[in-house]
Amino acid sequence: MNDRTTLSAVAFLRGFAVIAVVLYHYSWFVHPLESTILRKGYIGVDIFFIISGFLACHTTRKIKGSLSSLLKYILSRLIRIYPAYFIITIGYVITQKTLFSTYPDFSVLVKSLLFFPQSDSGSPVYGSPVVDVGWTLNYEFFFT
Repeated sequence: MNDRTTLSAVAFLRGFAVIAVVLYHYSWFVHPLESTILRKGYIGVDIFFIISGFLACHTTRKIKGSLSSLLKYILSRLIRIYPAYFIITIGYVITQKTLFSTYPDFSVLVKSLLFFPQSDSGSPVYGSPVVDVGWTLNYEFFFT
């Protein structure tokens, strides 16, 4: 199997995972769907983690194992992910403060921006960050 075929299969799995997660979340809002197979859509998150691990290995397979290579890899991930996450998190905090006069404690915001778990409240989220769906990024950066 060549790289193009492998990455096409990964793209297909990523599409499946997206649809599964969207349907899972949708099933929470539509009454007759709560007991259907759609509630198993959370499996899409597991697929995303598997894909992420595969791509981390695939994209770094020819890189020399050195500290400088590791730092370059981490920096490239941060540059790709962090700006959007930062903007969304700060935007969410500003919106909450403006519309509802609520905002998180400063320590919660800092932990969220640094991808640190909020608490030891248990898996999978260990205390959600300011933007709830960011819990997966905590794992991504922990295992990177």
